[in-house]
Amino acid sequence: MEKEIQVKNKLERSLSLKVAAFDQSKSNTKPHKHNGYLELVLLTKTSGKHVIDGRVFKIETPCLLVIRQDNVHHWDLEKPILGYVLLLKRHFVDASYDPELNMLLDQLVKLDMLPILNVKVVETIFQLLMNETNKTCQEGLFKALIAKLLEANSTSPRRAELPDNLYKRFTKLLREDVHPVNHVAHYAEKLHTSPQNLNAACKREASKTASDVLADYLIQEAKRLLIYTGKSISEVAFDLGFSDKSNFSKYFKRYTLQSPKDFRHENLKIPFHQTHS
Repeated sequence: MEKEIQVKNKLERSLSLKVAAFDQSKSNTKPHKHNGYLELVLLTKTSGKHVIDGRVFKIETPCLLVIRQDNVHHWDLEKPILGYVLLLKRHFVDASYDPELNMLLDQLVKLDMLPILNVKVVETIFQLLMNETNKTCQEGLFKALIAKLLEANSTSPRRAELPDNLYKRFTKLLREDVHPVNHVAHYAEKLHTSPQNLNAACKREASKTASDVLADYLIQEAKRLLIYTGKSISEVAFDLGFSDKSNFSKYFKRYTLQSPKDFRHENLKIPFHQTHS
């Protein structure tokens, strides 16, 4: 097993949005992350499975796969595969003057996979985006795409409050931190605020304390490293900023009710089951 999780970069530095037809040679992939971009995959014809952070999804077309930049994922799909792949840097949305675009995207990225009801319309928007280079037109088409996807998904929320900026900056800082630190005060200082303010922002947006948001991130990263790399538990502990293996193991068990060793043993062979949750 690899010591590090592979990071792929399929989006040129000069581009913020790119759409292409699904590459048939990519029917089977190894676990990997993406280098700073969101991937939306429209599948109109295929079958198989998609695994995101250890969760297995059975592919039933037409559907959309939502792969966030911090997800570790891979798939095994049957040929022929019909569909499109959209790659998007967050800068594309953050630079927009339309606040609703940001809100809609925040709703979409809470999902992992969703069925497509009006596939002809969605497919047409993907095709238009594939050939569009005008930024204003791209933005309008992308907003229409997300709205149509959420409209078709009855379980998705219709409206959402605009995220608290401090909370968003905190979670972004966590995702980008190569060497995480298990102290809220450390991140509060980096964000030029107090731990109390950061805690209040997390409670408003996520109904969690800042410590819980940090713990969610550390445990998720720990699970990825335990499943997808051959690193020892001591190495995982070091990567996540713990002083030693014992402290990490106690912390991990507090939140998962399993030791890192037991979690790794149970998840090395991920069972295949159908889920949309």
